[in-house]
Order: sequence, then structure tokens, then C-alpha cells
Amino acid sequence: MIDISFEINGRKVSANRVGNNLEAAILKSFRDSITRSVGHIRCTEHGGRPKIKAKGRGVDSMSVEVTGCCDTLVNRVKKKIT
Repeated sequence: MIDISFEINGRKVSANRVGNNLEAAILKSFRDSITRSVGHIRCTEHGGRPKIKAKGRGVDSMSVEVTGCCDTLVNRVKKKIT
């Protein structure tokens, strides 16, 4: 399964444990959308899966970081989500 994490104000948060119901819904929607878009992608050379971290000061100002076993995998994922 793909690794998707969230960080708000420097603290790791779970989409299921955000205090605000609207923010929780936004994070869950983001997670589901990313999973549908790139959850099936694996590195053809190493078999690795991407790791995606959305972080920012709040859900309205998040940026996305993509990491993986190699640049080829990272670039494939970035193309799909941008």
C-alpha cells in the first residue's frame, strides 16, 4: 500500500484524528484521490512504492513532497499528481 502522511504546523497528524470535521474530510478526500491516482505505481527496477507527505500550516496551505527509491519513480508519481 502507498504511504501517505500529513504534517500540520510541524506535527504529524492522521486524517482520522483531526479535530475539525471539515479538515478531516479534506484530508481523507486528498488521501483517497492520491491513492486512486498513484496507489498502483511501483518502481519497475526496484519494486518500491512512493511515499507522499502533505505538509503545511493548515489544510488550505499544504504542499506535497514525493519520495521513493529512485528519481524515475518520483518523477512518474509527480507527473500523475500535477
